[in-house]
Amino acid sequence: MKSPFPAHPLLWGLIALLGIIPGAYTQDARPFPRYLELGLGATFHRLQDPAVSPMPYSGGPLGIYLAFEKRKPHSISRLSLGGDLGKLNSKNATELRPMASTYFQADLSYQYLRRLTGRSASRLIWFVGGRYRWHNSIRVTPQNDTGFISFFIANSINASTRMETDFQLFEREVKLGWTGTLPLLSHVIRPSYLNLYNYIDPEHDWLNERLQDSEWLTLNRFPGLQSRLELSYPIAGENQLRFAYEWEFYHYDGQRRVNAARHGFMIGISVRI
Repeated sequence: MKSPFPAHPLLWGLIALLGIIPGAYTQDARPFPRYLELGLGATFHRLQDPAVSPMPYSGGPLGIYLAFEKRKPHSISRLSLGGDLGKLNSKNATELRPMASTYFQADLSYQYLRRLTGRSASRLIWFVGGRYRWHNSIRVTPQNDTGFISFFIANSINASTRMETDFQLFEREVKLGWTGTLPLLSHVIRPSYLNLYNYIDPEHDWLNERLQDSEWLTLNRFPGLQSRLELSYPIAGENQLRFAYEWEFYHYDGQRRVNAARHGFMIGISVRI
């Protein structure tokens, strides 16, 4: 059985790069450590956009992840940019009707978390806070005359929580962390049902048209969840190898509804700067 998570050459290139990253990044002891993270990986998407096609589409685009994190004794702030690029296909595809889409996704987010204080015998450390996320997904399907370009843009304010714990692995202190976010208030932009836009004509203000048709939604009409489980393994120079599994879904309950789910497996390096 063919794996839905293809071995992308860039992913293997990153793994090779991790072996030659020098310990030259040794840093002076700073009170508030900062980290720059770069990751690559494989993803699996499943998407249903009935306004374009009643058939679900799925595929395994390449995932790229870049983040900047700053830690203080009682808080964590994180700015991240993630992107997926690849193909989605329907299992009902034929040679005459390939039913293939080129898929692009870009997510920009900022998260701020405060540590919960309290006396407990547990080794778990909890953080709570909020997150802003700008989600953009675009699907280009040449065989669809009325849905050639389908997009979903959502600006969301999320509630967020994080759990961390440390344990010993191969004589190193390893950190296990989990982060979950839930959208509370979102502004969603979708194309019209017949999105034959004239992008060239300056008199056709298609962007303003879409903004006027956009919606503000609360959790009941835009439910979703983002989950990230990560393992950080220390290497030379206070840097870390980071392995992450991401899972998310959302359901847009609107006139042009969308159901989307994503799995992602990432491997990267977190460099102290």
